[in-house]
Amino acid sequence: MAKVFKATPLFDAHRSFIKLPMGTRMLNDYPDSKAFLDQVSKTIPEAIEDFSHTQAFLKSYSRKSEATYRSYRNEVERLLLWTWTVAEKSVIALKRPDLESYFDFVHNPPLAWVANSVDDRFRQIGGECRQNKEWRPFVAKIAKQDRKNAMEAGKSIPPAKNGHTLSHEAMKICYSALSCFYDYLTDEGYAFGNPIPAIRKQSPFLIKGITSTSIKRLSDLQWDYVLDCAASAADNDPDHERTLFIVAMLKTLYLRISELSDRANWQPVWKHFWQDTDGNDWLKVLGKGNKIRDISVPSSLSPYIQRYQRYRQALSPAFGANATLVSKNRGVGGMTSRQLRRIVQQAFDVAHDKMRREGFTDESVALREATTHWLRHTGASQDIATRPLKHMADDLGHASMGTTDKVYIQSDMKERARTGKQRDV
Repeated sequence: MAKVFKATPLFDAHRSFIKLPMGTRMLNDYPDSKAFLDQVSKTIPEAIEDFSHTQAFLKSYSRKSEATYRSYRNEVERLLLWTWTVAEKSVIALKRPDLESYFDFVHNPPLAWVANSVDDRFRQIGGECRQNKEWRPFVAKIAKQDRKNAMEAGKSIPPAKNGHTLSHEAMKICYSALSCFYDYLTDEGYAFGNPIPAIRKQSPFLIKGITSTSIKRLSDLQWDYVLDCAASAADNDPDHERTLFIVAMLKTLYLRISELSDRANWQPVWKHFWQDTDGNDWLKVLGKGNKIRDISVPSSLSPYIQRYQRYRQALSPAFGANATLVSKNRGVGGMTSRQLRRIVQQAFDVAHDKMRREGFTDESVALREATTHWLRHTGASQDIATRPLKHMADDLGHASMGTTDKVYIQSDMKERARTGKQRDV
């Protein structure tokens, strides 16, 4: 097993990747990746073809969505790097035992292949995209509380104590992506078949049946603090109106963070708020799988929408229906998912500090683990008891009511435990 990471990232972020030429010309501005591929091809001549077909595969799937590209890019890039540096073969020369070894490797990669934080693959230096030496194909799961404590103490982020193991869900994604990859290579006449389905069927890493389906959400107290702190900050400084708008939207409309962000194929704008002939308010969003849906907007959200509108109108007389829904306070254009997450995290941090000062120690510690997606789960969990399941599924963007039922109704483990304690022997 590789004890030293001696590979180089190959494929850049979506926005850069889609603009690049096909073939090895793609690497003209990536000298480290080019040198790595040139070195590999000396012992594995087919590596050039491996690279070109993989790039074409990603080009094809990059057309669907950025999220699809990113997921597939992560999986096929890992496979190529392992194939060339560990197995020392072409990707089409891998036999079933090789691929079984690869899945063992992916499930529990060596520490040399694991980073403690998410890092960009490349850094712009002198007009070139140079390898980021901190990047690794895997990222250890380190609790947000531990990260925050280390940062506040001025220490480096602690390494994962028990190494890194991919979850059941991550392994499912890995099998699925690589199966799609081999189907593509077979269709193109480069590979001679897809061995992944047979391997997947015998996989020890895909476990059927989940004992706990509890979702991660804010408690009612935590949500009250987050909302109150965001409102207080906006009252004291208009620049925080954006924060209040974002957290209210994510929670009340059950939004994914990507549904508020500016993407290559979709820019949320104010005209996406619309009203039907009966006076009902809706928001049009682009969700997972490039599916557009309309989400019902409750009357309780109107004051938050209106105060952010007033703030934007005060900033720019040109503000109108085509204005970006969530804009930068300084500069032009919409915001990325990463920028939105940073704003939400700051709101969580403020609420955490206030909870701790006011004696809610346990609740404040639990808030340290919260992510933006918890707001979606919080809103849906609170509303599921009072709204029809079909209405919830449509607003959440679930293709099946069964998904909504599984996630938000059958997952109430606290209530299940409470009633379970009352049983007689």
